[in-house]
Amino acid sequence: MKRSSLAWYVAVACLGSSLCVGSVVKADSPTTVKASSVVPTTVTTQVQSAQPVNTTVANNAVVNNVAANNGVSNGAVVNDAAIQAEQVALKQKQQYQADTETMGLLWMRTSAEYRALVYQGYNVALNIVKMAVYDPSHQRKPLAIVLDADETVVDNTKLMGESIANGNGRFDGPWWRAAVHKGESRAMPGAVEFLNEVHKQGVEIFYVSNRYAPVNLDVTIQNFKELGFPSVDKDHVLLFEKDSDKQPRFDAIAKKYAVVLYMGDNAGDFPIGTKGKTLAERNDIIYAHKEDFGTTFVVFPNPAYGSWVSALAKGYQNLSPEEQKQVNNQYLQQ
Repeated sequence: MKRSSLAWYVAVACLGSSLCVGSVVKADSPTTVKASSVVPTTVTTQVQSAQPVNTTVANNAVVNNVAANNGVSNGAVVNDAAIQAEQVALKQKQQYQADTETMGLLWMRTSAEYRALVYQGYNVALNIVKMAVYDPSHQRKPLAIVLDADETVVDNTKLMGESIANGNGRFDGPWWRAAVHKGESRAMPGAVEFLNEVHKQGVEIFYVSNRYAPVNLDVTIQNFKELGFPSVDKDHVLLFEKDSDKQPRFDAIAKKYAVVLYMGDNAGDFPIGTKGKTLAERNDIIYAHKEDFGTTFVVFPNPAYGSWVSALAKGYQNLSPEEQKQVNNQYLQQ
């Protein structure tokens, strides 16, 4: 049989039995002979009656092909997709938190009212200190004040504003470390004057902050010195090491000093036991200590961040934007 005839018979056999797919190639030549575009009725019937393709199997096949073509395992492809999905979810959460924090931070950054409240806080605090200096009941121990740092005497709103403008309102541990290490924290209005006046009165000053000590202590001390704060050393700057609850640090100070004043922007900055409490419990504790505010405790406003946020719901910071919005709306409509 001639070679051309053999090729014709092979082509006809393929079409008739539907066993061949694509082109038919001669055994002794690179030339391609295209299959006929006419599909027999039997093949058409078989295609129409075929079961739907299993999409899971098909997707797995695609993953297998992608993995094979790129020289990676299926697990690596799946893991990469999962990581990308997590990154997208995190970005959405950061953007939502930035959106919800914008107005509060704008108020802190721009309003005369915020500055007025800060000055008012320092004026009240200084009066408390001066009264304590002349109070003979405090003469048994040296006097001291205990204060938080961030948004109490140190202003980080510019750094937070830059972060929010870039779509990230999630001020977590890594964010704080990066922000602190910039060394760009500013003194709050009136803070330098207040602290130096307290120092002149012979009263010890302790900065009790939940900045993480192992990575932030040295740069914090350097920044505070540059701002002109007094009593800035490792004995007076007490950062978080193992326990973010400030009470053990409060207790250690109170053993040696008569603490006449606590200052902060968070309920946890005061020795009243709000650490880990629910929203309702926190409010009840504040009510129980209402006589102390303005006499022993001075609070500074901070609508941008703080324990009040995590108290809105269990695991609030880990909720999706949609879930956080539901929680927010429930409180707004109560």
